[in-house]
Amino acid sequence: MVSEHMISRRTFSLSFFRKSEQSHFKVRNAFRDEGFTLLEILVVLFLIVLIASVIGPKLVLKKNPGLKDIAGKIVTESRILYWEAVSSQKMIRLYYNLEKGTVIAVLIQPNGQKKPLMVEGTQQWKLPAGYHFDRIITLHQGKVDSGKTFTQFFPTGAVEPTTIHLSSIHDRSMTLVFSPLNGKVHIYKGDVQTQHIPPLVPGIPGGGASPFIGGG
Repeated sequence: MVSEHMISRRTFSLSFFRKSEQSHFKVRNAFRDEGFTLLEILVVLFLIVLIASVIGPKLVLKKNPGLKDIAGKIVTESRILYWEAVSSQKMIRLYYNLEKGTVIAVLIQPNGQKKPLMVEGTQQWKLPAGYHFDRIITLHQGKVDSGKTFTQFFPTGAVEPTTIHLSSIHDRSMTLVFSPLNGKVHIYKGDVQTQHIPPLVPGIPGGGASPFIGGG
């Protein structure tokens, strides 16, 4: 004969099992719901990346840099090289290839050997189509309108006086002048002759508006 105590224990065990099973199904369904939500997010992210990969290159191709953008890149790179030369106490040169329109930073080792400078923001780059170096004037080489030349950055913080004349197929031009004392680059609109520019004071003396438009 089954006692009431045994019946109550069986009833309690059955009730506990059912509750545990219900809880298990709830947890499993919850994880299943979260899994579907995560899958949906992954699908959306995949579509975004796919669209960006198709549209992105077209957007980049539509953006045509101008003379001001090119001058700004030279200014930015010159500041990086200036501080790199001072901080590392090494000689650095910024080489310009007038035929190819390429620019590359080079480290001069103590033994005189040259190697590309491995610093972020100083990778070799090239002028876009339609733009070129008209001529470059340096202290060590004078006026150069073909071949190669360079600007030298010294560990002392001095920079070789350099004037870069940029031009485009649209008959537009810009002049960049490196200050020898602090390495800052002054940007002038148009093809400005260096003998008309004070070495340390931006702008042109005399009447009329100054073509000085910025620098860094």
